[in-house]
Parts: sequence; C-alpha cells; structure tokens
Amino acid sequence: MEISVPLILSPEEESLVDMHSVLNVLNVVNFEILEIGVLLDASDEADLLMDEVADAAEMLKNPTQSKLLVAGIEGFVGRLEAALDAIELQRGQHGIAQVKARRENLRNIFRVIQVRAGEIQSRFEAKRAWVEHDISDLKSRFDQFLQAVEKNSHGGYRIVRNLADKHDRDYLINFELTSEEGESLWMPIVFQDVMRDILANARKYTRPGGKINGGLHFGGGSLRYVVEDTGIGISPDEIEDVIRFGYRGANVSSRPTRGGGFGLTKAYWVTRQHNGRMWIDSSPDGTRVEIKLPVPVEVNGAGGGSKETVSVTSSRKAEKPSG
Repeated sequence: MEISVPLILSPEEESLVDMHSVLNVLNVVNFEILEIGVLLDASDEADLLMDEVADAAEMLKNPTQSKLLVAGIEGFVGRLEAALDAIELQRGQHGIAQVKARRENLRNIFRVIQVRAGEIQSRFEAKRAWVEHDISDLKSRFDQFLQAVEKNSHGGYRIVRNLADKHDRDYLINFELTSEEGESLWMPIVFQDVMRDILANARKYTRPGGKINGGLHFGGGSLRYVVEDTGIGISPDEIEDVIRFGYRGANVSSRPTRGGGFGLTKAYWVTRQHNGRMWIDSSPDGTRVEIKLPVPVEVNGAGGGSKETVSVTSSRKAEKPSG
C-alpha cells in the first residue's frame, strides 16, 4: 500500500531523524562499552563512558549541538579510546582474547561513525542536494556496511551472498545497484542513510536463516529503491503507523533494539522532502518496502558530466507543527 499520511515532527524529532545514522552507531557503542566493562570488572568506569556517549546522543536533539558533535567526532572517539586503554592497563587485562575482540569491533564501529559524520557534514549546506555516485564505490560501501553488521553479531550469524555457501543461521542477502548512466548514478546525499536503514530493518526483523533482496536503480526519470525480506511482517492495520516517530509494531514492541526506532520515519521524511512516493506491503511471510523519487530536471541535465553537486529545492514543503 502507498503511504500518504501527513508526517509532523517537532524540531527535536526532526533533528534526531536527520542524525539517525549517528544515533544508531552511538547506541551500538554504548552496548560494546557495557560488555567491555563487564569483561574487565570495571562497570563503574564503563558507566562513566556510557554517560558520555548518552550525553552525545542527547546533543543530537539540537541542530546546533549536532553540528558541534559531528565536527568534533574524531576528538570524541579519541577520548573514548584513550579511556578504554587506561581501564585495560589499570585492570591488567590488556591482550585478553575476549577484550581484544570487543575492542577491535569497537574500533570498527568508531570508523563507521566517523564515516557517517563525514556524510552528514557534506550535506549540512545542501540537505536536498543530488550527487553523482560511482556505482562500484557505492557497492563497496554497502559491502563494508554488511560486514560491520555481521561482525557486530559476535558470531551470532553470517551474511552471505551465495546460496551454495548458506547454512541454517546465515542470512542470504542479494543487493544490486544499476543505472542507465552506466558506471554512476545520481541520488540525494541523505539517501544512503535511507538505504542502510531499510536494509538494516529487514535484517533486524528477519530471523537468522532468512533471505533479503534489495536493489537500487537510476533511470527513466526516477530513482527506485526496493527491499524485500522473509521476516516477521507488519500487521496490516499498523502499516501506516510504522512511519510515525518512535512507533514500533505490536509484534516487535517487546524485542530489544539498539536502533533509534525511527528508520522508517526517516525514510518517509526524506521521500516526502524529495517529492517521492513510498509503498509498504507486508504479511506474516515478509515485508516489501519501495521508494521512488523523481529525478529533478537539474540532475537529468547533468548526466555525463563531472562529479559535482546539484542543489535542488523541493516544491513540496515538509509539514510542520502548527502554532
């Protein structure tokens, strides 16, 4: 069904939606620090670091403070790394296998948050800009994203691309990107967030052993993104509700999640900002999400040119709270 309900966000909610990719990673950082604290018998020290991460997440509610956090993300990561090094040395646990594995995973997460921060900085001045992307680079980015998701499971599952390599608890994920431009495609800067969020949701609500198909195609005057999964589905009477800020379906409300809880909110928000359309179809056998954005005239006229940003102002104004 096509989603067409109005979406009204408060300024705080809009800021959190804009920073959703960073918030998600901060939640994962907090979980890893908690586990490291348990392994090192240093829960009090870990709590202090988790408070610092929680303070950073709180900054994301304010656009001005968000920019400060994103601009200073390397310093923030450096402080956390140094504090964890000090705790390891103090506890005499440096080099212990379980701690080493957690620290390595956390370093990978820190690299992810630095990439996310860089993406956000690139769109501060032109949130609705369309940019030409090299397809091979995009594929590499999403391969790295899926690898990071798998590593963060700490052996709970694998993500494979080949059916012949799939075992019972492995996710089989097929993800394709194509373009009538050949080796490149154009899309809004923020759309990478949307793609990751929907793919991550599909994985999160599909049990290990399930299958996920995703694809992005640029051509025919539109940018089309589709993800299908074999997950637990969404109740028909809740499909339009799932795009509301913070709403979780009744069948997942009791399940723990490290996400912000509004990935579909962001997807719909971005879709409407770019005059696009969004469909969600679901059953107990899985869910299909489709987004279609019209390619602006300015972008169509830029085909075959050098990689540069095309700023586009949407003719549809995002809904704001009255008063």
